[in-house]
Amino acid sequence: MKSLDTPVRTSYVNPIKDWYDQNYIPTTTDSAVGKYEKGMLISISNNQLYYESIFKSFKELYISLVVALTGKYDENGNCIAKGKNISKWDVKVLKGDWKGDRVHLPKREELLRVIADETPIMLGGVHNYKKDDIRSRGREYSHSHFYIYNTHHYLPTTPKELRDAEDRIEKHLARYVNTRKMVQGTIRITPVGTGIYRYTDNVSPLELYDYLRSPLNNPQHNNVINYIANNRHLPSIQYPLTTIYSTKRI
Repeated sequence: MKSLDTPVRTSYVNPIKDWYDQNYIPTTTDSAVGKYEKGMLISISNNQLYYESIFKSFKELYISLVVALTGKYDENGNCIAKGKNISKWDVKVLKGDWKGDRVHLPKREELLRVIADETPIMLGGVHNYKKDDIRSRGREYSHSHFYIYNTHHYLPTTPKELRDAEDRIEKHLARYVNTRKMVQGTIRITPVGTGIYRYTDNVSPLELYDYLRSPLNNPQHNNVINYIANNRHLPSIQYPLTTIYSTKRI
């Protein structure tokens, strides 16, 4: 038998990766990399609120976050261009199920399009306070956590400017705490992929879909999404997770 001169092809095409590579043009500014490239975690110590009240504010909270991210400021922190106030009709809210799939996402291809458009993608969850926590007040009051991907495209990387941007995000989200008096630590903004999660939250655009589905596909994995999904202080109630994003490019 005559041997083949041409080697046999052993690699296969990944159509999703090909689509992303062809449609995504990386930003060339310094903000394309940095502290929040793997995502941002925002935790809010809501005051005297139950799950339903917190959930109803998710869409408006997303819009407020976009406004905070897209505003333009001079070197002294003065606003020179207001942030983009997107229409609530352009904001997609996908609420998970109480029983069954607690995470609902757009199709993988749609999620990649949103990523390529550099549009923020948010996944929100609600936890109860500990029963002995003064914020619980003997009731089932709750607080909220949000994972947001794609914020790094809108953030500076110099320490002072970044701290100012974080402060602006806190100010824009303060209304959702439900208190007149804000104290330090009521809203906490931290980068994902650091500390105990530095080895388990290796998030990239092509891996984001599976990462957000961690509570369904890999609930024992120690990452931020599973942390948000686990209502550990009242495990008998596991609230649905909510995915939110703009259907139009920011």
